[in-house]
Amino acid sequence: MWSADYFTNTPVVTHDGKEFRFYEDLIKGKIVVVNFIYTSCRDVCSLATARLAQVREMLGDRVGRDIFFYSITLDPALDGPEVLKKYAANFHTGPGWLFLTGTPENISTIRQKLGERSKSLGDHRNDVLLGNDATGEWGRDSIFADAEHLAHNIVRMDRRERDTPTMKVAGAITGGAPRSLGHVPGRALFVKACAACHKIGDGKHIGPDLAGVTARRPRDWLVRFIVSPGKMIGEGDPTALALLAEYRGLRMPELGLTEKDAEDVITYIETNAGKTGDQDVIGAAAGNGPEGK
Repeated sequence: MWSADYFTNTPVVTHDGKEFRFYEDLIKGKIVVVNFIYTSCRDVCSLATARLAQVREMLGDRVGRDIFFYSITLDPALDGPEVLKKYAANFHTGPGWLFLTGTPENISTIRQKLGERSKSLGDHRNDVLLGNDATGEWGRDSIFADAEHLAHNIVRMDRRERDTPTMKVAGAITGGAPRSLGHVPGRALFVKACAACHKIGDGKHIGPDLAGVTARRPRDWLVRFIVSPGKMIGEGDPTALALLAEYRGLRMPELGLTEKDAEDVITYIETNAGKTGDQDVIGAAAGNGPEGK
């Protein structure tokens, strides 16, 4: 079993400016979910954080009571408490989820202990570390796997849940019919790459509501923005800059999608606006179906 001797009580600072001992205050006796980010990431960090926010919503009030989320910056020189607080606010993270920074030396110690040993920021791991310090069980999971599956695996870090599951989504995973994404063009891409940040007809989320987006924006602009949002921001596109300001500097990640991918996603959004679709499937898994929020 790992312990204070392994983890050390390296001081860390939260996005609220509070200082804690890493092991004694944050890890000891707890079930934890840990990932690494840096706020200036233009690729997958924001998407990874959005996916964790989706999972956090599914877990409900367990987070902060039975389960604790920690997102640790890999760039402490840039990501001080104020920067992390602003970043966290974009994802509506809620209680039980701390964004952590500290001195470069302290963060380096922690990341090495947790197996994050990449040579550069752009190469860092994009998985999530799951741990139960009370039982000594640790493992990794994909942050980009099905959100229900990840939520289920997090809950199962509690041995009591293995015999008598109480989590709402557990039945959908273990006892219900598997969810099929079918062959609708763009549907799988939307669920995997877009649904964590966007809703279709249910209001703003982490990003804009996409209902009616083709009436608000030219289709060729949407394709270009989905494929290369950073390029359009760099070129000073006024609409892209306005979105950047509206969402407090949070950029849409570079997802590596092709123009054909973008066209498929746009078609899916157009044909599903106002319908009961994947938003309700995802919401129902979290206990937030059409009659919910």
